[in-house]
Order: sequence, then structure tokens, then C-alpha cells
Amino acid sequence: MRHLKSLLSTVVAIILVLAAIPIATPASDGLRETTIEGIYGKITSNYSYNCEQSVTIKPATGGRKVKLQIYLKSKNAYHTVKTYNTKSASQAKINLVFPKKWRRRRTGNWRLVVQKSDTARGAVKKIKLNSINIYKKKPIKLKSKSVCIYCIEDDVIVYGKRVHERRKNASTTKVMTSIVLLESDDLYENTRISRKAANTSYGNIYMKAGDVYRNIDLLYALMLKSSNDSATAIAEGVSGSVENFAKAMNTKARELGLEDSHFVTPHGLDAKHHYSSAYDLCKMMAYIYPNNATFRRVIARKKYAFSSKRYNEKRIVSTTDALKSKYKYHKGGKTGFTSGAGYCFTSVYVKRGKTYTVAILGAKKMSGRWSDMKKLYHYINSYANTSY
Repeated sequence: MRHLKSLLSTVVAIILVLAAIPIATPASDGLRETTIEGIYGKITSNYSYNCEQSVTIKPATGGRKVKLQIYLKSKNAYHTVKTYNTKSASQAKINLVFPKKWRRRRTGNWRLVVQKSDTARGAVKKIKLNSINIYKKKPIKLKSKSVCIYCIEDDVIVYGKRVHERRKNASTTKVMTSIVLLESDDLYENTRISRKAANTSYGNIYMKAGDVYRNIDLLYALMLKSSNDSATAIAEGVSGSVENFAKAMNTKARELGLEDSHFVTPHGLDAKHHYSSAYDLCKMMAYIYPNNATFRRVIARKKYAFSSKRYNEKRIVSTTDALKSKYKYHKGGKTGFTSGAGYCFTSVYVKRGKTYTVAILGAKKMSGRWSDMKKLYHYINSYANTSY
């Protein structure tokens, strides 16, 4: 009996030891893992542009199938839009094209399916594609030579017509003049008016040489009444001369990456080698508007009253922006006109939490400028309101 108990104890001990030993699993299938590189889970693309993505499949043995699919809610299933094939292990890149036909939805759920091969397992990559533009069959009929709508938050051109064409841009130049002044240390300093400033062509403040004005007051005159004499006075007050101020304007343009702009004057009267583009004007506005509260206050005003410091000359300036009070989401803008530039305008429009900057150059008539702006604001409304 004693021997039986001992035997049973031994058997139990052996069983416990065996239980502690892991059971061997079946051998691996020997296949390599498949990776999909170069594409992320979320893509944002303007609808009007071609949407292409380059991906690399590893390993990519010859003839391996890769399916691009979109989820169709109506069928509760994925639909294959296009099938690709890898060529060889050394040519693993595939250029995916997301067709417009399947991108009319604002947001689409896509996936990339790599089928199993003799040497590697299959793989699936899910992708959410946002098409951030509305579907339009025909361009807008506009009278302006160049047009641009830029969305700051989406960092995209919402609508464009010759956006990079270099053109004379008249008093829209004063947006850059404002930027240089606002970023100087002289905004609340006083400036003595020179004879040159007082005699600037098409000056409409009628300042007297020798009088003194605050630069902040000159800024309001510059942006509301489009005062050329104020522009010259600001340039001389900040940089000592128009020429040095123009250098500062061009330095800032290069800093902002504006490749279509070059400035000779602070006011924008027609001059050789003085030009900008609709795109660059939008980018100037997109830079200064969100980042400078003073600029936002200035372009939002309809009128502004001030007095000179020496002769106590009282002035009231009214805006040349005809869109104020007509459009709820219009935040202000800057007009421009010369015989060479035609009628120009650049502005800011905020709708549904997004900020749009707009620029038009080269309208032949003032009425054409405002009718174009009406159409462009209508386009923004459609863009901002569209959801599929």
C-alpha cells in the first residue's frame, strides 16, 4: 500500500512537470509579412485636382495583384475601382489613381488590398479620402483677368483663374505696406510729412508738408481711403525712404515664399517691375489676417476719424470697400485701380469656421469687379455648405 502511494505521488509529480512544459505549436506557414508603405490612413485632396498616391509593396514578387476599393454604403460592400500588378521585387512602387468618378462624395472610405502570394501573406490598408471641393461642370464666367480663392485651413486653392500670372496690382499693394508697418516697431510712432509725401500723386488726405501724423492713423487712411500720400509717409517714417521700404517689402515677400511679386512703391501706382499675382495677394492676406488683430480691426471699419499732431488737421476717412454690410461673412478688403492694372480687389471671407482669402486683378470696369466678387462669394458659400 505504501508502495502504491509512492507510485501515485511520483506519477502526479511527473504530470505536474509535463503540464508546465509548453505544448509545441504547429510550424509557421513560412510566408513573409506584407507591408504597404507611402500612404497614410487619411488623405485630403481638392476635388478639382488629380488625386494620386505612390505606394510601395514589400515583398513584391512579379504579378502580385493590388486592388483599390471604395466602400459603397448602398451595397454594404467594397467595390473594386482598379486592379494593379507589381512588376518585380525591384519595382515595388505602384502609382495609385483615385478617379473623380468615385470622389464626388465629400468623404469616401477606401482600402488597398494586396492579395496573398506564394512567398507573402495578404495585407489590407484602410484609407479615408476627403474631397474638399464641390463638383462643378463649368467654370465661373468672370470679367477679371486673374482670380484666386484660397482656404487657409485647408491650405488649398478653392478656385483659380491664372492665379500665378504676374500683373500690375495697383493699391492692393498696400496690403504688403501694412504688413511691413505692422511688423515694425513704428506703428504708434509719429511721422513728419515730407514734401514728397504731401505731393504724392493721387494723394487724397491732402497732408501738409511739415505736419506730423501717428503711423496708426496713416494705416487707417492707407487701408480705408487708399491714401497714396499716407503710403509714402509710412515708407519714409519706417525705412527712411521709399526705396528702402520697397526693399523691406521684397524681403518680406521672399520670406513668405511669394514668387510672383516684386514691389517698387508702397502705394502701387503703375511702375516698371512692380507686380503681383492673385495667388500672392491671397497668401499675403492669409498671412496677416489671422495673425494680427490690428489689421483685422482696420479692414473691418467703415469710417475712421483722426487729427494731425502739429497743425491739428482733422480728417475722416471712409472705406472704398463696397461690400461692407452687403455680405454677412465678408470681413473687409482692399481695393485697387490704375489704368494699367484695371480694377482689383483682395478680401477675407469667413464661413463655417473656415477663412477664405480672395483676390481679383484686371477687371475692366468697377461694376465688373463687384459682380465678380459676388460670384466668387457665392462659390465659397457652395463650397463651405457642401456635404455629401
